[in-house]
Parts: sequence; structure tokens; C-alpha cells
Amino acid sequence: MAPPRATLIPALLPRRLLPGIIAERKLLLCLDYDGTLSEITARPAAARPVANARRALRALTAHPERIELAIISGRDLPTLRALLKPEGRMWMVGSHGIEIVDPRGRRYLAPAAKDSLGDIAKVRAWMKGQVPRRAGFVIEDKRVSLALHYRMAAPAAARAVRKALGELIARECPSVAILHGKMVDEVIGHAAGGKGAAVRRILRSFGASAPVPVYFGDDVTDEDAFHELRDDGITVRVGTSQHSWAQFRVNSPAKVVAVLDDLVATLVPTRKMK
Repeated sequence: MAPPRATLIPALLPRRLLPGIIAERKLLLCLDYDGTLSEITARPAAARPVANARRALRALTAHPERIELAIISGRDLPTLRALLKPEGRMWMVGSHGIEIVDPRGRRYLAPAAKDSLGDIAKVRAWMKGQVPRRAGFVIEDKRVSLALHYRMAAPAAARAVRKALGELIARECPSVAILHGKMVDEVIGHAAGGKGAAVRRILRSFGASAPVPVYFGDDVTDEDAFHELRDDGITVRVGTSQHSWAQFRVNSPAKVVAVLDDLVATLVPTRKMK
């Protein structure tokens, strides 16, 4: 279920907030990919990490006693790995929380996802026949969900296809729903996943010694996690100022990397010259 509409605009993230926390307590740092570690691109396959993002992530994974990393994305896991090329110890969460792989390689698939595969197949066949080719649409097939990207499509064509997709699902596909993102409609199983639920599952794996959760994301699909962590985590929206359940914001993926660099500097302080 989507959280209620947020009414507040997040404040800018104080630069020393997270370094101050990690100096005292362990963090679970959760990062969305598109729009957070990469810029949003017209073609999903072109979204590469911004400058120095991979270097900063690699440096943070060298300190598992102080920080756990989790990449939490709408991408399916094979695509996410191909784009990010992760190194070191981290959690990988794909398809909006449906797929989770822990740092030891153990895999989890949300049980409810299996119940929707039949309707996902029906939508897949509909998209193949009804979404016009060479009209600016991109269909991203993640097996357990389907994403219809319409950023490059003409507005009238996008409205028509999106309307028809919604009517198909309402009429014939009761086990799935549409998750609306930035210029993308994602067909996903009811109660299958959710980024907030994925964070909670990771936190439970630590038992009583759970770290402080910190979540960075840029999309409406991240509002679920912002809402979930509103009382016991640090949440940061990436991008322009707008209403959100996040407590704080930074302006761009480059600013996210600057935050990561500050954490690295806290964990590996520069030695003073004698």
C-alpha cells in the first residue's frame, strides 16, 4: 500500500550529520540507483554511476564494522550488477524489494511475487502486441515485473498506452498493480516487495544489534521507504525541493557522492603530517 501523500518539504542535509552518527554507531546505508547513484537517462541502459561513485562505495565496503551498504533499486538484479559493477561487501535489492541477495550471496524472493507471474505474463503478451514500436517506448522485462518507460514517447501516445494498460490490469489482471515512477509505469504484484519492506527485512537480519538505517532515493517509489523509516531512520531525497516523507534532501547524485566521500573521510581520517 502506498503511503499517504506527504505535505512537508525536506530540509537540506547537514553535512556533518551522517559523519557524526557513524563516528558513534554503525550505519545501514541504503542507496537507490537511478537518480541517486546515476543521473536519469532517456534510455535506461545508459544510466551509469556518476563520477567517483564506485570508488566511494568500494572504500566504504572496507569497513563492515562501521557500515553496511545496501543498493535498493527498481532494476532487476542482473541489470543492476551490470550497470553498477559492485565491488566488496554489500546487499543487493532489485525489482523494488522483490529480490534480495545478502553479502554472502544468499538469495530471497518475495513469496507474493510468484502469485503474480501469470498476470505478469498476460501483461507481457499485451505489451508485445499493443505498445507501438519505434515510438519512444522502452519495455524493461524483469521477469517478476515489467516496466514501461515513456520518457521518449510523444505525450499523446504515452497517455493512450498508459490508459489502455491501466484498463487491461483493472479488467483482467487482479494480482498486479501499476507502480508509477519518473516517466515509467511498473507492473508489479500486489504486496510483492516494496523498498521499505526490504529495508526492514535487512534490519531484522541483525537482530538486537541492528544498525541505524539511512536511505537515499529520488523517486516516488522511494517514498515507501521514507515513510517506513520516518520514526527510526535518516531519510534523504535526491533532487529538487518538493513534498516528500524524507527528512532531508540533497540536490543531485554528485551531492550523494560528496556525502559518501565525507563518510569515507570519517572512517579513514587523513594522518597529520609531523
